[in-house]
Amino acid sequence: MKVLFTENIKNVARIGDIKNVADGYARNFLIPNKLAKPATGSALKEAETLKKRRLEHEAENKKQAEEMVGLLEGKVVEIEEDANEGGHLYGSVNVDIISEKLQEQKIKIKADHINLFEPIKEVGEYDIEVELHPEVKTKIKVIVKAVAEKK
Repeated sequence: MKVLFTENIKNVARIGDIKNVADGYARNFLIPNKLAKPATGSALKEAETLKKRRLEHEAENKKQAEEMVGLLEGKVVEIEEDANEGGHLYGSVNVDIISEKLQEQKIKIKADHINLFEPIKEVGEYDIEVELHPEVKTKIKVIVKAVAEKK
């Protein structure tokens, strides 16, 4: 079934895109959740308007992302977690924890902008990529330390 996407869906389509998708996917998920609509004649005309609006919005987002890079460059995030003597964490550090620590420093970065392929499970220093926009990426340093024992 050919549909017009009215919302961005990561790794599937962006607003204004017209794509062929499985009938069940369109009828049972995309259309009921108002993420897409059938690509009829009027929808094809609407696609141009949606694409134009999307491009304007993306240009604004890219500009904001480039400004945010200045705030993030050289940024160090320190996280303390419980660990054993060998430096292995009892838990792990994930994107939500990193995002929360950045927000404590008054930098609002959503967790889905942080590219962490697997949770951090060892004490140490890590360079983590932050993708603020598909064309704007930067790195931050995350230092994971063991919590000092209280006596």
